[in-house]
Amino acid sequence: MENLEFRADIPTPLLGSGARDAISLCGECGWLYGRVATYVETVLEDDVEGVQCSTARALAARLDFELGEYHRKLSMLESELPPLVIPKSFSSSHHQQQHQHRLAQTRHLTLRELVARLPPIRDHLRTLAILADGVGTRNLRGGKLLAAILRHSLDGDTAHSHLVRSIAADCSVPWYKMLFKWITQGVLEDFHSEFFVREMQLDHRSSRSSSGFFTWHERYVLKESQVPLCCSGGLMEIITPELAQEVLLVGKGINFIRYCLQDKDWEVAEENEDSQMTDTVLGCEGYSFSTLKDEAGYGDEFQCVSTLHDVVTQSSERIHSHILDSLKNQHHLMGHLHALKQFLFLGQGDFVSSFVESLDAEFRGRTSTAGIYNHTLASLLEGSLRTTNARYLPNYVLRNLGVRLMIDEKDSDRYWMGQPSKTKSDEMTPWIDNEASIQDPWDYVCIDYQIDSPLDAVVHDSAMRTYHHVFLFLFRLKRVEWMLNNSWRQSTALNHSILVETKAGGADAPAIGEAAEHSSYLLRRISSTRQTMLHFISNLQNYLMFEVLEGGWEGLERSIKKAKSLDDVILAHNSYLGEIVEKSLLGDKGDGESPTLETLLQKLLSIALKFGKFQDHIFTNSLAGLDKAARIRKKVEERAEKGEWGRTTLDTEEGMVFRYLADAKLFEFVEHTANDFEKVFSNLLKMMSKQVDQVDWTSSLDEDQEETIAVVKTHDALPFLLFRLDFSGYYARQAREKRKQAKMQHG
Repeated sequence: MENLEFRADIPTPLLGSGARDAISLCGECGWLYGRVATYVETVLEDDVEGVQCSTARALAARLDFELGEYHRKLSMLESELPPLVIPKSFSSSHHQQQHQHRLAQTRHLTLRELVARLPPIRDHLRTLAILADGVGTRNLRGGKLLAAILRHSLDGDTAHSHLVRSIAADCSVPWYKMLFKWITQGVLEDFHSEFFVREMQLDHRSSRSSSGFFTWHERYVLKESQVPLCCSGGLMEIITPELAQEVLLVGKGINFIRYCLQDKDWEVAEENEDSQMTDTVLGCEGYSFSTLKDEAGYGDEFQCVSTLHDVVTQSSERIHSHILDSLKNQHHLMGHLHALKQFLFLGQGDFVSSFVESLDAEFRGRTSTAGIYNHTLASLLEGSLRTTNARYLPNYVLRNLGVRLMIDEKDSDRYWMGQPSKTKSDEMTPWIDNEASIQDPWDYVCIDYQIDSPLDAVVHDSAMRTYHHVFLFLFRLKRVEWMLNNSWRQSTALNHSILVETKAGGADAPAIGEAAEHSSYLLRRISSTRQTMLHFISNLQNYLMFEVLEGGWEGLERSIKKAKSLDDVILAHNSYLGEIVEKSLLGDKGDGESPTLETLLQKLLSIALKFGKFQDHIFTNSLAGLDKAARIRKKVEERAEKGEWGRTTLDTEEGMVFRYLADAKLFEFVEHTANDFEKVFSNLLKMMSKQVDQVDWTSSLDEDQEETIAVVKTHDALPFLLFRLDFSGYYARQAREKRKQAKMQHG
């Protein structure tokens, strides 16, 4: 374009200024014509690479038409030239003299008149050459080409601006045909990559090709570089970035309806729909941006954004309304989301309790996943479903529910085919703190819920990972609670058996008196530690179940009810999961120096889990020993009733339980566990209190009210949980006393 300048070098000094101007004008017109004609010939050739696109060919066709008009104007000028007179050697007749006299009297095109009439034609050619050199030779296509042409119309010369706009209108016809196909049929006929929507290619044999997630999130993407933006707003815009996004959603919604919802006969426009706006844009063949009038705006014939926006909005409303109606009614969106809450967030309490009891019976005595198979877990799951209220759930929920073992491919135990021994022994084995090296089967259990197309557009893989992440936390919390409650039942039975054994006495009753006192103190210390852990576990679980999960579910229901599009539903579901992760203390990233809230929770649950295993171990051994002592005592009574000696020798089994419970290692373990739990628990409360203090409750009071409500909802749960965990202020007083002691030591 920088070379678009004509220089006429006329060395002949015999010509006057008028002749030189005429020659210069004629030469410039020919030179401009040649540049435009060269571009037209280049584009219209079928074998040229890089410039073959519908918009470029439309530009070339319009330029070719303008060249034809240029020929017509030249013909008109040529018709006004004086005829060529051939001189003769003989004298003219009287008739010829009269003819020459009439020609002399007729007005012909003069040189000065030619100089006056050629500049408009030259300016017209110059505009065409500017477009050919400045736009065409840059190999622009689609939206880029239209935007570049329209930018050339932003000129003070009205004739230049009008011509460029007229050319842009013709060039936009193929582009609008693609737009028409896209927003009415969801068909992307873009063979030369000139539309602003691009389709990602995928093997049709792949299962992902018909998935809701791929169709909605990945199949179609917006090419911002091909959006025909002229000057970032104003009368000359064909489309805006926001409108381009709406157009993408309209076509994407049509394909989602046909390929995912399987409604292949559904149409965007209803049969009885009679809309002047729809007829203007979608009912005519000769549409371009110049045919779209903005009746609500300034009345400029080239302002078409408002009209197109109304059409796209109308189509978008019908499309999203049909999608949401189909997802809610035909595909049971809310039913599946509620099932995810009930099973993966452990909201179905009776089922969870039954399933945990079944797993405990299956896993008791196992130290690895050897011999545990998926079909075994499936049978346990099926049994829990049949024996609880979960059996009344719809079939579309029950058939999607499953369970699996999360075993890594490299784990050698996965291929272990043996069955570990589960024989019970009456011998009281000592407690060995080696649980860290044991492969606990509980840690590999995961409840699955299958989400099929089209619901996977809402519950995508990332959302399912979040569901499983929260499930593993809640499931371990439930397991620890169940173990502590079960140990309370065992402790009650053990205390009763010890009381019976103490009253019964025996041959060695005086020797076990001191051991009985030590065992009684141990059981009281175990009970105190267990109550501390249960206080934390029960309050945390109640907080999660009622304030986090139930509150989040109510918010999700309200958001989905207000949703106007599928994107609104996806955003509401993602926000629902994000809020649950945040309020569950699992989303704390930390500062890299101190442990996160999630890390402290894991430590507390690990300590409580180890303590639960410890109680189960010693209570099981103690009850087994007391049962054996009771059997011996019964035999003594039977021999005494027969008149025989009840006891012939000193029975070493008597008092074995008391001596077992009086072991100093057990006291050390309980004290160490209690101190560790209290230390980590205090750190958790301290960090929670620090996070509450760091929340700026007034930061958004002067801004949008919705943002203020969001801040309050996100952080209001933490102070209530903090109050529940330390309602009496015991841990706060302990922390103050420790700080005072530290100051006194340093002072």
